[in-house]
Amino acid sequence: MKTYFTFCVLFVFLIFSCSKSDSISENEEENIDPGVDADYVTLLSKGGMLKPQLLNANGEAVTLNPEASSLTEKEIPDLSCIDGSYFIQYSKDGNCGGQVTKHDFSSDTTTDIAVFTDLNDCDLTATAIAKAGNSLFISYVVTSVNPDDYFVRVIDLNTSEFNSVDVTLPKKPVDLTVANNRLFVLTLDELITDENSLSVMDISNNTLIHEMNLGYSVRRIFTDIQDNVIISYDELHTTLNSSSMAFEYTQYDGNTAPNFSTSESLNFDLSGRLFYPMDPGSNSSYPLVPAIYDFAKKLVVLYAYENLMTEEQRNFEYEIKTTTTVAYDEKNGFMLIGYEKLSSATKDGGLLRIKLTPEPVMIDNIDLDGVPNAILFN
Repeated sequence: MKTYFTFCVLFVFLIFSCSKSDSISENEEENIDPGVDADYVTLLSKGGMLKPQLLNANGEAVTLNPEASSLTEKEIPDLSCIDGSYFIQYSKDGNCGGQVTKHDFSSDTTTDIAVFTDLNDCDLTATAIAKAGNSLFISYVVTSVNPDDYFVRVIDLNTSEFNSVDVTLPKKPVDLTVANNRLFVLTLDELITDENSLSVMDISNNTLIHEMNLGYSVRRIFTDIQDNVIISYDELHTTLNSSSMAFEYTQYDGNTAPNFSTSESLNFDLSGRLFYPMDPGSNSSYPLVPAIYDFAKKLVVLYAYENLMTEEQRNFEYEIKTTTTVAYDEKNGFMLIGYEKLSSATKDGGLLRIKLTPEPVMIDNIDLDGVPNAILFN
């Protein structure tokens, strides 16, 4: 198995904003392409609660959708994941119970599933959740006298009656991702070595088929659009071919780390670029700013707010405190930036839209009654 060392490059984009009246004449404004209608869903957090906000958008403007989603406001869940138009959330209910809420925004339908009701006299903690097709995966730990027991529960979402299978894991599960009809489980050996490993399960028969050592300090795992598994550390990431199990290392050189290893929000566009909030280091005064990482080019582009807009816009008009989520509107070519405001006197958060090509330019903003945790497309 051959190992490759490639290096990541950091690029800070300088963007100069201007008002519409300054940059576009009246005749040019009449010929602006209105773009394509796009429906966004923002998941907003406020006061420990999570609720959806539907948005209507095109190339000219984004507005609040007056229709309400059937997904009701809930406490911020212990675990959640997004699969296309599906939003899945898990909340613990007692020592040995929990509830999964599955909502499909395309059909606006919600299903509640009680999980772990078959277990008794246990102290259970769910650690990760993932969805693929009609299967839901929840890894969990049952605290015993010594040692703990580790499992991943596979739940069939295609039946009206609860149907699940438990698969025993050799070590504590930390994270889950699905690729190529396989479930990849990031594990941690808490008892002896404190090292991470990767357990691979064949989804077709729920059988563990492979395990590999990953060393120390793996932050998380996730799947790119080519069905590769990305194993992220602070100083590098490994790209694992989910079929052949061959891997490639990408080492970060100096201050070029893309810093997606700790991001809670990761979204790919159709070309494979990763959109996420990034720690900018000395390149910005904000805790997190929007960034794009191109896995093919090993290039990270950081969009500092200081270069996106004026100080008056940042501090008084939009009141930007930090970035919370980043996504990409494929229909209109816009980067979507969810952010938290400095003050909640009026609104807690907002959504900025940036056109990326041919030159980056700010399109618009909408204030929201909560802080965007995630952005989906309906």
